[in-house]
Amino acid sequence: MSNYQVTIGVEVHIELKTKTKCFSGAANTFAATPNSQTSAIDCGYPGTMPVLNQAVVVAAVKLAHALKMEIDSLLRFDRKNYFYSDLPKGYQITQYYHPFGRDGQLKIVINDQPFLVEFERVHIEEDTAKQIHEGDATFLDYNRAGIPLLELVTKPIFTSSEQVVAYIKALRKLLVALDISDADMSQGSLRCDLNISLKQPDAKVLGTKVEVKNLNSLHNITLAVDDEITRQTKLLDAKTKIVSQTRRFDEKTKQTVLMREKTSIVDYKYFREPNILPIQLDQRWINQIIADMPFLPDQIVNYLKTQYHLSDAEINILLDREDLRLMFELIVKDNNMTKATINFLLGPVLKYLSQNNINNINDTRINYRHLSELIKLISQEKVNNKQSQKILATIFTSNENNPQQLLAIWDVKVISNETEIKPIIEQLFQEYPLRVEEYFNNPVRANKFFMGQIMKITKGQVNPKLAQALIDKVIVGYKK
Repeated sequence: MSNYQVTIGVEVHIELKTKTKCFSGAANTFAATPNSQTSAIDCGYPGTMPVLNQAVVVAAVKLAHALKMEIDSLLRFDRKNYFYSDLPKGYQITQYYHPFGRDGQLKIVINDQPFLVEFERVHIEEDTAKQIHEGDATFLDYNRAGIPLLELVTKPIFTSSEQVVAYIKALRKLLVALDISDADMSQGSLRCDLNISLKQPDAKVLGTKVEVKNLNSLHNITLAVDDEITRQTKLLDAKTKIVSQTRRFDEKTKQTVLMREKTSIVDYKYFREPNILPIQLDQRWINQIIADMPFLPDQIVNYLKTQYHLSDAEINILLDREDLRLMFELIVKDNNMTKATINFLLGPVLKYLSQNNINNINDTRINYRHLSELIKLISQEKVNNKQSQKILATIFTSNENNPQQLLAIWDVKVISNETEIKPIIEQLFQEYPLRVEEYFNNPVRANKFFMGQIMKITKGQVNPKLAQALIDKVIVGYKK
């Protein structure tokens, strides 16, 4: 806790998932071999000319409109000049004087209370190269140089890490719904800079601003904000002047550390980008982009609640995973089994994707009809849990056979006939009388033993619910 008033502004860099880069035709994909997706334009070779990617402007229109911003239909670009190893041209093409959008807002909820996030601007710019530090050496990967970014800047309205985290969560859901960015912080497609200042509660002017750059997780945002508040509080208590700085968060020490003294705007020597003339956007074209926009998060929430009666927890996951949301709707239209489908998607399916490091279900060979059929088989108790896991793994990697065909090929079935299961149970009771006695003192342990034996005898093909019910039913006759 601090006795001073905390003020936080947030700058978010959003990597767009366009096919190509902002001003060149080089591919825009993640985790490619270093320096394999570059062009002469990205590397700043003499004589090269940038050409604006139209898909970047479409994404900017969508975000600006979703945030209720005033859109500037006259596109103008500027040069931000500075010399650093990750900037091959010695300057960055951005929008300083005339941002694409101004004065927006986003309504979010924090602890069941409404909170209005207010924005100053959103502008288009290109990303820099990526630096990899190993010992005393620094390596440069120019794949990231030229990737299109939208920089979104809030007004200084936040007062705690909790508010900032709630905003980033809401923003991520919006970006996914708009389908303009993966918004995956772990992959760097959503990076956060924080401007933090403290002042006396009665002071009319904000305190000295300190920037904490490149935060890549919600956890680190929380730790960085809290540590910086603590650091500045100690300085103010000691009557020490706070210096305007750029800092970073050290994950090992869990503290912010100095990168450099804050550079003034004058040092960037902004001027108009001479190689890109002003571009007047057709208002009818802008209106068409807006008309074709997908549902926004609030609309999706209302739709999922009214149409499918999903819980808030289920909806929150689907908001983060558009691929699963669309798959869910396809399956439910096919099998009309809402509850069974959502449980299976957010259970075994999500677990499989996570264990195999698959970020999007569409990157697999899965066919939604095969998933739908598997869910039906499970609900009809025609496959047990072990069998369903084997089928799931198979249909994720091959769409040649549907679940029914796989069961036939493997000669797999579920024994759900009481006349087949009961003799097995009675034989086990005779072979293990001490386990029968144990049942009446420790039923959980005894049940686990008998179920294990039944699965072994039937090679895992028994209906577990029926087997368990028969154990409880038959064993009553053995009680002394």
